Amino acid sequence: MTRAIVYKNLNRGDWSLATPAGKSGTLRGKVFDHTDSVTIENPVFVVQESGRQRVIAKKCREVHAWIVGDVTDSAPAGIGREISFNPYRSGFFHYRDSAEPVTAAACIVFTVDGRAIAYESAGS
Repeated sequence: MTRAIVYKNLNRGDWSLATPAGKSGTLRGKVFDHTDSVTIENPVFVVQESGRQRVIAKKCREVHAWIVGDVTDSAPAGIGREISFNPYRSGFFHYRDSAEPVTAAACIVFTVDGRAIAYESAGS
């Protein structure tokens, strides 16, 4: 499995995959791929608060939030819930249907239509 950072590329309209960097493996390294869809297991949600504050102050786009995980071909089991991130609303990823913070998931599916769906169990 390849460990990757995934974030929505607002300029391209697809998902960017970057190498994890730093001791914790949650810092963004070099982009190695762009894709329409990808699935990751064991996600870790990362928001750099200083970057979020710059976005709010300057009202400009800047990559400051992403999800780190292991890229997989496994199909998720169960029913997923759509998640989102908006730097102007909060400093965390949240479920779209309730605005409740997302603290854990077994896997995340990043879809062709630009959605991110969190699942409780990873494999089927």
